Amino acid sequence: MRWFVVIPGALVPAALANDVLSAFANRSLAAQLAHARLSNEPSLVAGATHWSWIWHQYGGIGQPITAPYAWRALNHSSAVEAHSEVALHHADPVHFAFARDHLIVKSLTPTPVTATEAQALAADAEPAVRDAGATLRVVGASHWFLSFRPDWSLDTVPLDAALAESVSDVMPAGSDASRWRKLLNDVQIGWHQHAVNAAREERGDRTINSLWLHGGGVWRSLPRAPFAAIASNGPVLRGWALASGLAPASLFKDDATPPARGDVLSLWRDLLEPARFEAWGDWLAALQDIEARLASLLRRSLDAGYRELVLVLCGRQQVRRVTLSAHDRYAFWRRSSMSSVFAEAGFPLR
Repeated sequence: MRWFVVIPGALVPAALANDVLSAFANRSLAAQLAHARLSNEPSLVAGATHWSWIWHQYGGIGQPITAPYAWRALNHSSAVEAHSEVALHHADPVHFAFARDHLIVKSLTPTPVTATEAQALAADAEPAVRDAGATLRVVGASHWFLSFRPDWSLDTVPLDAALAESVSDVMPAGSDASRWRKLLNDVQIGWHQHAVNAAREERGDRTINSLWLHGGGVWRSLPRAPFAAIASNGPVLRGWALASGLAPASLFKDDATPPARGDVLSLWRDLLEPARFEAWGDWLAALQDIEARLASLLRRSLDAGYRELVLVLCGRQQVRRVTLSAHDRYAFWRRSSMSSVFAEAGFPLR
């Protein structure tokens, strides 16, 4: 029985790894990982490799479909219900920021949209959405979904992969891309001088000036149930677990310790945004927090009866497994440096 922890943004470009990780050379995390077993995973779709890795564990094919599964999890819908033929897409509120001669995609961190703001902005966007033949649904302020009847043909980029990228490079493509751009432009015009954004700007918060469309598809049951439990509040993981046949009782909160009845999955997102924006000081600060969480989880998981703790470190194009067990300290023939563990490429594995 293994506890998998998927950590997006964990792999650092090889050329920077030595410099970035030098501060951790003598810390407890270095000692924990020095004798771990390392293995590179097969290449995945570039960008949000964490979603691709988990999706493929469940037997998903192609680009990960996330929106309809998150929708069901958020609405406590049973996975045994007849599936719907209506495709759902995430339409996450985001901030488009100026960077030299182009716009880049940013999240609303650290001040996400509130319930009051969501209600006001969604109401403002509703006429444009309705005129486009679409339906907008908002769940819990920060989870926004769009559906089109019939569904639009769009190739989208996950928000996690679009962060820090030029908007023009990652905007949805496909035969209905122009329809999406028109709808988005209409929404943006209504939000440009909205009272919600005026108040956010006055407080120094990022304005909510766009929506990011991604993860669309139709709900289908998933062919594999690779994990016996999920330790995550994230609706996508919970939705995929339900669609694989897991009972709601097997879905645990982030800080819970599920009974050791099979493999379990967690997702730690702390490093993702600092890595996407190459803010390595912030990345190191987040890694310090992970160091403490990891030490606690290693103790809890072994005490609960899990045989191994498996870190799934994700970069922009590569995924690496780091397997920890109670006997690793005796594996003196394995001696990995921090840079070799966290470098995305260019360091041999022993």
